[in-house]
Amino acid sequence: MRDFLRRLSRHRKAAVGGSLLVFFLLMAVVGPFFVMDPTDLVGRPHQPPNAAHWFGTTGQGQDVLAQTVVGARETLAIGFAVGALVTLVGALVGVTAGYLGRRVDDVLSLTTNVFLVIPGMPLAIVLGAYLPSGPLRMVAVLTVAGWAWNARVFRAESLALRGRDFVSAAVVTGESHSRIVSRELLPNMASLLGSSFIGNTLYAVGAQVGLEFLGLGDVSVVTWGTNLYWAGNDAALLTRSWWIFVPTGMCIALVGFALTLLSSAIDELTNPALRVHKPAALPVATVPRAHLERPVPGVLLRVQDLCIDYATEKGASRVVDSVSFDVAPGEVFGLAGESGSGKSTIGSALLGLLPASARVTQGRILFNGMDVTALEGPALRAFRWRQVSMVFQSAMSALNPVLTLGEQFHDTLAAHGRVSRGTSYARARELLGMVGLSPDLVTAWPHQLSGGMRQRVGIALALALEPRLVIMDEPTTALDVVVQKELLQRMVELKQRLGFAMLFITHDLPLLLALSDRVGVLQGGKLVEVDTSANLRAGARHPYTQLLLSSFPHLSAKDAAPQAVQTPELSVSRPSTRIAAIPGGHR
Repeated sequence: MRDFLRRLSRHRKAAVGGSLLVFFLLMAVVGPFFVMDPTDLVGRPHQPPNAAHWFGTTGQGQDVLAQTVVGARETLAIGFAVGALVTLVGALVGVTAGYLGRRVDDVLSLTTNVFLVIPGMPLAIVLGAYLPSGPLRMVAVLTVAGWAWNARVFRAESLALRGRDFVSAAVVTGESHSRIVSRELLPNMASLLGSSFIGNTLYAVGAQVGLEFLGLGDVSVVTWGTNLYWAGNDAALLTRSWWIFVPTGMCIALVGFALTLLSSAIDELTNPALRVHKPAALPVATVPRAHLERPVPGVLLRVQDLCIDYATEKGASRVVDSVSFDVAPGEVFGLAGESGSGKSTIGSALLGLLPASARVTQGRILFNGMDVTALEGPALRAFRWRQVSMVFQSAMSALNPVLTLGEQFHDTLAAHGRVSRGTSYARARELLGMVGLSPDLVTAWPHQLSGGMRQRVGIALALALEPRLVIMDEPTTALDVVVQKELLQRMVELKQRLGFAMLFITHDLPLLLALSDRVGVLQGGKLVEVDTSANLRAGARHPYTQLLLSSFPHLSAKDAAPQAVQTPELSVSRPSTRIAAIPGGHR
């Protein structure tokens, strides 16, 4: 938490927003001691700004500067009080409903939905008209009208967290429900609590001013809302007395601007994908920009001295360092390495999918002579999926949960040319049959399929436009060993039938040795060794490759028994353990 506050204080948006907010808080707390009584009649009505009254006078002859300064005190006090209460009530209701579930969730969710159906401002107007006058009325009205949306947000977050291991551990150790909510769940929502509080404070200030402008506040008390109320009654617009309402309006706008900046800063600091990095941290001058060269015979993909850097708060961090390798047409090339070695980053760079914080700073990726790193816009879109496609690691995340399989095939095909929905569905049935699924699943939803079936759909989508290279990025990580074997056998069959090449990315070295023609081993972003599967198994040269091989008892560097590794027959764990193919089985 201390580190987060330190980074927040150094954030540009947070610095500007925080400075503005501190200024208005000081004005609200200290300012009233330095101005005259805002209710005193001190001059002629409708006086423009002058030496005696810097902001002019109201239609009653009161000092506008005094009213603006004094009005900040109650407006901000109510705004922060409502922001805190709305966040607290919404968080407690939402987290309790999401964590306890069942009947408690049914009751609290029904209550939340009822409040969400009722428009907030009309509800506040009705409550404000009947409750006794005073600041507590405004706090109660705005809290009742605003808590429901926050409860919905916190319920969703609680549903995502309650299945995590640390919550299960707390349940097993005997912690009470209240302690789990307060000590396990809510602390993991700190950033959501912070941004919700700021957003709710912004809502409270705006809603309070709106209600008071309609005359539903205590008009005898000086606030920013009642200032606007009296400005309307005094016909400030008709008399062109702009100075009566402009200072108050500017203060409201600046407070809203400050709160918005703070909320944006919290989002950026808690979500790495939203962080903005200085472009100067990643030099790009060394990247060649030639678009097309003469293709090299026998080479489909050529990676030359590829360097990829990520921008961090401490500067550039190199994750891929001078990597070079070739992939021939129809070849299966494997990239192996531990997590963080840069293997998936290389696959993303090939399709132009690097995040905003990453950049190719040196080298080229040549596909059939075309420099992929130079492609942009329509050219990059035309290259993707037609020339190179990808099977992603998480099949459930890769498939859109709100579209049927047929619609997802149609979206893919329609993105690369005008095609009717009927033609797309016909192609989808053909592709589903190719990967061993029933063509009737074209009308199914992703959640109706098992993990293995969803991964088969991912393979079918990758083959929809008959690409020349398919990138397999950890495609079997979440699947059991039997389903892995079945999927990979199917992929080998399709490769032999359609003639595409594969770039297979995984940390599973035994799997690569069983499947690939050649394997490249990555360590810390460097390609330390490239050789055929048989040569690596018989005698790996690099110590890191030898270490990886020795991590598997049946795959030591001295093990020269390649007959246990056949394609498409794949060994699962030990040479003596073999699982026969399951033709047409669905997982």
